[in-house]
Amino acid sequence: MKKHHWALVSLSVNLLQALLKFVAGFLTGSLSMIGEAVHSLSDSFASVVAFITIKFSDRKTKKFPYGLYRLENLGSIVIAFFLLLTAYEMIKRALGEEVFIKEEFLGLGLVVIVFSLFSSLGLSFLERRAGKRLNSPTLVADSYHTLTDAFGSSLVLVSLLSVQMGYQLDRYFALGVALLISYTAFTILWREVSVLLDVSVDEETLGKIRDVLLSFPEVKEIKGLFVRSSGGKLFADVVLLLEGRDFMRMHQTVDSIEELLKQEVKELDMVFIHYEPAEEEAFRVGVLVDEKGDVCKQFEKARELLIFGSSPERLSITHEDEKDLSELIRSKGLLVVVCGQHPLSSQAKGVLTQGGVFVWETEEKNPYKALREVIYGLWSVQNKDIAKPMSDKPV
Repeated sequence: MKKHHWALVSLSVNLLQALLKFVAGFLTGSLSMIGEAVHSLSDSFASVVAFITIKFSDRKTKKFPYGLYRLENLGSIVIAFFLLLTAYEMIKRALGEEVFIKEEFLGLGLVVIVFSLFSSLGLSFLERRAGKRLNSPTLVADSYHTLTDAFGSSLVLVSLLSVQMGYQLDRYFALGVALLISYTAFTILWREVSVLLDVSVDEETLGKIRDVLLSFPEVKEIKGLFVRSSGGKLFADVVLLLEGRDFMRMHQTVDSIEELLKQEVKELDMVFIHYEPAEEEAFRVGVLVDEKGDVCKQFEKARELLIFGSSPERLSITHEDEKDLSELIRSKGLLVVVCGQHPLSSQAKGVLTQGGVFVWETEEKNPYKALREVIYGLWSVQNKDIAKPMSDKPV
């Protein structure tokens, strides 16, 4: 079954329990039974919230490209407030006037509460297992909510059995039920508010992700690892120091890392991997620009070559032949050259391939914005000298 199907099952069971408990509580006069009826009714409202949040949390739109996963966390918080409301009502009644259970309806009360106890236990177990399998915090929260119903029913059962032994202890058991409900509510609130505040995932999950990253020999250092939880999904931002100079191979390595991470950590929905070179001297990227200073649309129309790296350069280009321009690019030890399109000449392509130069095609006009497309964190594009006008001296 899907997540929203479990929410509907929970709603049906809780509505049935609430109805039976209200009838039995009214006939027996048991405050703890009536409190449990209110509890089951709040469970029903909580199940409605769970159904709505689960139904819409996975939807991704243009306005919400990451989905509405946090609706599930908000749904869990609403469930917690239902629990607190139930606990408050029970405590208020328990501290009121004396409560006496009518023994003539005791048998009916026992049948109802035993049914409620076992149905709650069964539903809680199945719902929690489904919630973990489907990565749904709302289902897990609702399963604990249902479990408090089972614990509460057990207290009511003891209360009714004590009547058979001649003791009227119902109000005290009602207080016990209220305290149990309050504890569960505050536990849920703490967990879900922490998620909404972007608390980091547990150390075990972080360690698992680190192990996957370091299993790749190309990864020399994990410079940053940030993982947050949202609605049962995990979102990771990773900054790696990678060895190598081959741009295509580094791209393939990053793709392999992302694929393995999602295999090993099933909850991962999105992984953003930024990488930096282990040796900055080896990383030099060029941008071909036209006479206007925009990124050149055609390889052969380039008038200047902007070089970024540890030693930025700006070179005027007089070569009209694509092969000669490719030789120049290769001689500068560039890793990537940014342009509107690849060279058309097969000879030029061969020169670039032999030099291990990757041509990054872009539609961006601004050379600095185009540069950011290539790779994150390679260098800082803040050197003002690179933007100053050049002399007309040819290369």
